[in-house]
Amino acid sequence: MFLRMLTLLLLFGLFHSVTHADLQVTKIAEVDGFQIPECVVVDTKNQTAYVSNVNAAVEGEGYDRFWADDGNGFISKFLVPRSSPSVRRRGKVANPSSEKLHGEDLVRSDEKFRFSGPKGMCLLGDELWVTDIDRVLIFSISGKAEPQIIHVPGAVALNDMASDGEFAYVTDSAAGTCYRLHKKGKHQEIAAPKGINGITFHNEKMYGVSWGLSDIYELDPDGKKPPRSFMLSEYFKTPDGIEVLADGTFIVSDSEGNQVVSIAPDEKTVTRIIECAAPADIGIDRSRGLLFVPRFFESKVDIYELENR
Repeated sequence: MFLRMLTLLLLFGLFHSVTHADLQVTKIAEVDGFQIPECVVVDTKNQTAYVSNVNAAVEGEGYDRFWADDGNGFISKFLVPRSSPSVRRRGKVANPSSEKLHGEDLVRSDEKFRFSGPKGMCLLGDELWVTDIDRVLIFSISGKAEPQIIHVPGAVALNDMASDGEFAYVTDSAAGTCYRLHKKGKHQEIAAPKGINGITFHNEKMYGVSWGLSDIYELDPDGKKPPRSFMLSEYFKTPDGIEVLADGTFIVSDSEGNQVVSIAPDEKTVTRIIECAAPADIGIDRSRGLLFVPRFFESKVDIYELENR
């Protein structure tokens, strides 16, 4: 097994708390040891967080280098706090650890299953779905099934993924489209805005963010209706990840805006809740009220506790 040990720090005296309206956001931990972490997805049942690592060469400028077919990417995992009450008050996180899920772990060490800039991920049943530039890889969490490849004809830059519990969906940021994926290859195209990036589901509705248009959208997972804009582009530079809390509050990371914001259920009230450099595709553990923010250029993931006041 290829293991990557992480440093999990609970710096209570240095971490801060931000409160706005009914939401309090408190940074409780940092997880170190990644290589350009892009996305976090949380398996609440098994109390495990998965992190995609682009691990690209840092030379040059622009984002093209993060889409290189270099075979350098990998997936990490670590245990999330086991206790549901406030982790900050309890003062510890149980059993921090991490593993590379490549080579002898989940990805075969050959050209067929190598990773090149993995980004978005989602969980569907016992499977972890991961984008790999122009294809999607599926891994069994339990290891009871062989890895699978889902080819997406015409794909250019597959980015984020989400699941509605029945299907997996993937965005193509370069093509400005979204697909409902089928393992037999008959994918359904869904209308999406230019530069579509992060996507998520909440109460049977689908939402996404546009990196290129700097706005938030409601999408039609059946592909019958055009995207509906929230008309909030003045608040963002390049939205990346999106999640929705149980009460309908949206949490959106803005990579080049160096911020994470909340959007009230009215889809109008925007509040900056976190200031940090280059937050990427966020993850959430609703059962424990935890928000995971990958720091793209800083090789770490910040963990925040969300509390309704």
